[in-house]
This record gives sequence, C-alpha cells and structure tokens, in this order.
Amino acid sequence: MKKVVTMCLAAMMSLAMLIGCGNSAPTEPDVKPTGKVVVNIEGTVTAVNGGEITLEGGKVVIISEDTVFAGDPDTNNQVSDQINVGNFIQGYTSDDPSLDKVNAAKIYANRAPQRTGGKIVIDFEGTISAVDGDRITLDNGKVVLVDANTVYTDVNGTAENPALAVGAYIQGNTDDDPAAAEVTAKRIHIVVS
Repeated sequence: MKKVVTMCLAAMMSLAMLIGCGNSAPTEPDVKPTGKVVVNIEGTVTAVNGGEITLEGGKVVIISEDTVFAGDPDTNNQVSDQINVGNFIQGYTSDDPSLDKVNAAKIYANRAPQRTGGKIVIDFEGTISAVDGDRITLDNGKVVLVDANTVYTDVNGTAENPALAVGAYIQGNTDDDPAAAEVTAKRIHIVVS
C-alpha cells in the first residue's frame, strides 16, 4: 500500500510540474521571470552627440525613435528623454552588451547629478588669468563663457554684481562636457575675489 501511495504522489508531483511549466507566461527579453528588469547598459554620460550618448569608459549608446523611456517598473516613475552630460543612465540593449557601440531598447533611469547639502558639482575651477567680455580664461587654459542665465555665488550667497577680475579664484559647473576646452557656465562660485 505504501508503494502505491508513493507512486501516486510522485505522479501527481510530476503532473503539477508539467502543468506549472505549461502555464508560465512568456516574458520580454529585458524582464526576468521574477518581474525585475534586466539592466545591461549603465554609466555616467560624458558626451552627447545627437542620438549618440557616450558613457564613461567610452561605450556609445545609440538613442533612436524606437528607444523606450520606460521608467522604473517598481515605482512607475517617468524617465526624461533629455539626456545631458553628467547624467547617470541605466537601460537595456538586445545587442551584445560587451560591444563598444549598442542600440538602447529601453532606458530605465536618466538622473541628473545629485546636489546635496547646498554644494555644487564642480566641473571647472581655477584662477582667472584673463577676462574679455563674457569670456573668462582660467590659469589652466580652460575658457568659461558666461551669459544671462549664469548664476553667481560667493561666501555671502547669491552675488548680484560679481567681481570677475584677473586673480579671482572660481569654481563652477556646466551642462556642457566638463572636459571641453570651452564651456558655458551654469553656475560660478567666487571663492577668492
């Protein structure tokens, strides 16, 4: 009798496994069976050239009209399709992710650099060696352009009439590629005037 019960239990378990396998719904290639998304491209953006996004390390991610900005499936947050230098992106490609250049199928995260505690991200700094109108040259050769949107601060807060003179030491950030020889300043903090 024990043998018959054991065989019946084994048969029922085998049948349950077959039924379970037959009922599992197929998933998209970028979604694990657990429901979590697969992220196989990620990094900080170092350059944006049209639809070609270069990440630190040199990988190029191609953003096309077919790229889906999917957002985080756990929180349903929307993801901006405006990718800028300095942003951190995560996504999925159906290409071989080890290639130097891949097509982005989905972008799950596109986060701007985090600013915490009132500090700014420093993309450039140095002593001013020349001022020519809206063009500031630093002692390290970098050229910083200022415009009507540039915000100036000093130790007292926002500086209404900044003293940008030769010899002043400044730090700042830009939406441009920070490695470029010439950038437009988003913010300039005057450390020493």
